[in-house]
Amino acid sequence: MGRATVSAILMVVMLISQCMFLLPSEELLEEEIDEKMLSPTDRNTVVADLPSWRIGDRWIYDGYLDVGDFVSSSGVSSNVQYISGTLDRTITDIYTTTIDNRSTLVYEAESQGSYEAQNVNLDGNTGDLEIEMETVELVRASDLAVIQQEASIEIDFGYRIFWWTINIDVAELTITQTYSPPTEGYDFPLTVGDYWSSNYYQETDYEGSSDLVDIPADSSSSESRSWQVMSRGAPGTPYAQCQQSYNVTTFDSNGSADGYRWFCPAVRGDVSSSTDIIEGINAFHELQTYQAGRSKEISVDLEFPLSPLNINTSAVVTVTQDGSALSGANQQVEFRYGIDGDIRSVTTSSNGSAFVEFNSGNSMDDSLGGSEAGSHGVIAWIPSQKIVGVSTITIDPNVSAIDLVAIPSGVTVERTRGQTTTTLASSTGFNAVPQDILRFYMPIQNRGLLESPPTTMNVESPDGSVQTAQVPSLPSLGQAIVEVNWTVPNAYPIGQISLSFQVDPDEEIGDDGDRSNNNGVFSLWIGRLPVAFLDMPSQSLTKSNVTLDASSSYDPDGGEFIDCNFFVERRLGTVELSGGEECIVEVEWHDDGIFDVVLEYKDNENDMVTVNGVIEIINRPPEITIASEYEWTNVLSPLQFDVEERSDIDTLTPEAPMDILWISGYPCQEGQVGVYCTVTPDEEGTYTISVEAVDDDGDIGYSNKTVEVRNIAPTNPRAEIWKQGNRMVPDSRGVYTANEGDLLSFEGLADDSENDLSSLLHLWAPDAENNPEQVITFEGRKSTVEYTYHTSGLHLATLQVVDNDGASTESLIIPIEIVNLEPQINPISDPLPLAEDSVISITVETIDTAGDQLTLRNCYDLQPTVDSDGSGDVADDCDVESRTLEVAWPDATTSPSMIVFHVTDDDGSVAMIEIPIDVRNVNPFPKVSASTFTPVEGDVVFFSANGTTDSILDMENMVYNWDMDTSVDSDGDGEPANDVDIQGKWVEWTFVGSGSRGVSMTALDEGEGSSISLSLTVSEAPFSLSGFISSYGIILILVLIIGLAGGFMMMKNREPTRNGITSVMDQTKSLKKVSMDDAFDDPDYDPFDAQSRKDGPRAKPEAVSTETNDTESEIIDSSEISISDIGIDSHEEENESIEQDTNLTEKGDEIEEEEESSEGITMSVDEALSQEDIEALFEE
Repeated sequence: MGRATVSAILMVVMLISQCMFLLPSEELLEEEIDEKMLSPTDRNTVVADLPSWRIGDRWIYDGYLDVGDFVSSSGVSSNVQYISGTLDRTITDIYTTTIDNRSTLVYEAESQGSYEAQNVNLDGNTGDLEIEMETVELVRASDLAVIQQEASIEIDFGYRIFWWTINIDVAELTITQTYSPPTEGYDFPLTVGDYWSSNYYQETDYEGSSDLVDIPADSSSSESRSWQVMSRGAPGTPYAQCQQSYNVTTFDSNGSADGYRWFCPAVRGDVSSSTDIIEGINAFHELQTYQAGRSKEISVDLEFPLSPLNINTSAVVTVTQDGSALSGANQQVEFRYGIDGDIRSVTTSSNGSAFVEFNSGNSMDDSLGGSEAGSHGVIAWIPSQKIVGVSTITIDPNVSAIDLVAIPSGVTVERTRGQTTTTLASSTGFNAVPQDILRFYMPIQNRGLLESPPTTMNVESPDGSVQTAQVPSLPSLGQAIVEVNWTVPNAYPIGQISLSFQVDPDEEIGDDGDRSNNNGVFSLWIGRLPVAFLDMPSQSLTKSNVTLDASSSYDPDGGEFIDCNFFVERRLGTVELSGGEECIVEVEWHDDGIFDVVLEYKDNENDMVTVNGVIEIINRPPEITIASEYEWTNVLSPLQFDVEERSDIDTLTPEAPMDILWISGYPCQEGQVGVYCTVTPDEEGTYTISVEAVDDDGDIGYSNKTVEVRNIAPTNPRAEIWKQGNRMVPDSRGVYTANEGDLLSFEGLADDSENDLSSLLHLWAPDAENNPEQVITFEGRKSTVEYTYHTSGLHLATLQVVDNDGASTESLIIPIEIVNLEPQINPISDPLPLAEDSVISITVETIDTAGDQLTLRNCYDLQPTVDSDGSGDVADDCDVESRTLEVAWPDATTSPSMIVFHVTDDDGSVAMIEIPIDVRNVNPFPKVSASTFTPVEGDVVFFSANGTTDSILDMENMVYNWDMDTSVDSDGDGEPANDVDIQGKWVEWTFVGSGSRGVSMTALDEGEGSSISLSLTVSEAPFSLSGFISSYGIILILVLIIGLAGGFMMMKNREPTRNGITSVMDQTKSLKKVSMDDAFDDPDYDPFDAQSRKDGPRAKPEAVSTETNDTESEIIDSSEISISDIGIDSHEEENESIEQDTNLTEKGDEIEEEEESSEGITMSVDEALSQEDIEALFEE
């Protein structure tokens, strides 16, 4: 047995050990169930909670591994398909240990597995493969998560030689796998539609020995898996107690389903499982026996199975004996809420119960999924007796008193097609075809703390009809199933349909805390059945390859087939063969008869059709071969024939004799029946003798043998070569000389007997060395053939003359030296100048001999000064190999001034020309846009040069210069329209001051560039008190202070003129005023509200604003403003001011110049002066 064979076996076994007990899950097969109507009451259910295990609990499984695809792909020649066996799993111990620094109650499960494959042929060696396996598994009691497993494996191969069996110890191996955190294959409590995922770290250690293979090295890796409860129902196994099991499907890190398991609450574990270990290996197990001895039990009844975070709740722990409460008190029970480290002893009362209060906490579990924070096991156990009771509490931060939830992800469908009813789930795909009868099972769950009252649910079918179903009262986490039937109409369109359902549509339950999850929508694909065609012969011989071809099958709804299987009947039974991607197989029958062939063709919606065929296999006649010691003989010479081989490969009685009869034109010296026949031919030429063989089925096989009866052979072959009517003469070496393309005429002669001369066959090979397959024949005394050589060098022509008996002369060899002619290039005109990125097309015509013309190498060197191929010669580069060149240059500055075209024939002769190139830059084509053409002073305007075009290279390096006011020379060069105020393809700008603005954008490439302009009209900003104060408040305050000081000085130096004061006051009173005091005294006045600005403040309606160049100002009666009013204004102005970019200087004349040049960009009062400065000014 070869090393490769043993390696393949060991690989399979190691993979078995890794999947046997963890069994990651997928492949929810379509399960056929009895066609019966399930009432809503039958489908109402509560969740499946965490089971408790007991020492002595035992599960016995039958299973097998399908390894056929894996072994065949491994390169090992083998007939092994299945490795069958049993698995016996028992709980042997329950104890506490420390996991992740936490005291944890664990189960220890031991398993015994035996697997065997008999009559296995491995690389020509036949024997039995036996695998014995012992496994110890550590499982967390609070959630059945797997912590560690250790498998000890022993592999033997019983190798048979004739009647003896040699036992080969393949390997003894121990594999230990540890998971951190433990992997949660279940997330209790289980409900249809639940989804969770887990990220964990896995370590694998290998120990053992083998004389045939290397033990793998230890490994560690980070893994990610996810699970989903797909459906609840019959698992397709005969185990009667498990017809309401939960299908949990496993998905790998890529989201692909790779296995499934059916959890059965009645047996506290799996009733069946299917696992895709790796590509080509599938593991299947079904429960046969479950043994659970339980006379004394512990139950844990939670006050709230669904609980908020950090809430004090309670549990009742009850110890029962044979179903009745344990009589007497003082039973010590250990209570464990391990996730929060709550471990204590409690004592039962006289009724066998103990009341425990605990806090639900806020700890998350090791899996992610759903809205809850976590689900944790609440355990009560008697350590001395190792009896465990457990329940699951789910903590959720968003718990309502009642929360009815429609679960579209948990919808299952029973599809009845013909006489077959199939349960669909997301792993199989939800699909149907016309005339299918669909029964939808839609789950509703109460995710609230309290029991929900009865209500209704509205279901809208795909045809638009609405049905109302009754929903019963549901406990916390309770679930109900509502059924809806729908038959797909004929000719229903291909595509997705939707079925929507709403629980409590009339909102009769006022305590429903979250109505956003009361609605659900479920989709299903309506397609068509695939159309299958089976192409196969109606008859064939035994031991012949028969092709079964279904490749012309197709899916009318546009899908692709995913499975194509042929079921082929043979004498010993029916075999299943996969057609692969092509849906074609080859089959061989070993015996005659009439056999059935069935094709099963399945599309990607799992719709399957079958096609039946029949083939007649006809008995193959016997095979016989005759031979002779000599393949030729002279005429009248005796020659003996004998039977060399004889066989009947499809006979069922190999020992049966075979009758032999010689058929010959000459009598056999030994007689016509027998294994030898000697004859004497009396004619030259070919002679054929035949024989018949009759097998035990009466079929006849034929064979014949032909030999040559020779006469004398022709002799003295001669040859001459002619060119253009002149006979050529060889040189002193005996070599003829000609040019490529010359038409040469060959003449040949030979001597033979007179009666054979007219039938002589002349075989000319004009180029025997280079083209031996080309042979020119001529029959007669003298042969004449013509030939042209297209390659230079020495060529060898041969002549062989054969008579009508096949006798021939020796080959005559004629050497000919062919001289090469150099290629030529037709002149071409210079191409016109072209723009960047413009494609230039150049075609060059070349001339050479007809033979060389087809093999010429035409090349363009696009960089004549660069040795691009690194050959050391800049003249031999071939950047483009073609007679026609289509090329464009992106940059005029880097484009070549000329390119070179050169042509080379098969002898290396070269001709070349230079082609001038003139690539010119093209200025960009500018384009601009603005977010608005009528902005308001102070608004941000967005400008874009999007749409500007140029060559690709120039676009990548384009520079965009913006002159934001073409009437202002901001760079002082005397030209106001060429300023660079900002650069960029997309820019933002804020205009200060009203009026028209001319904006120019210049797009610059390596040339002069191009410009484009647009005009904008800037509207004056509406009056803003905060803006007015921030812009001119400092100046007004300074002017007011100076004015008051000056007035005071003047009043001291002269008598006041009453008339002058009166005139000023009268002039002031003639203006309409806006009082800041009134504005701030009115709490409803909003200076930014249009109506408020129109009505003005209620307290002082006489305020009016006057307009100057670009600002609004107020004339305020100073007698009406108090210091406290000014303080309020300053405080409110500080809270409402918006930060702006300004440049404030100390001098008034510099402020005015800055306002003129920058168009009114200002700084707020808060930025110019501190709060202390402003208060000091007002106090002064």
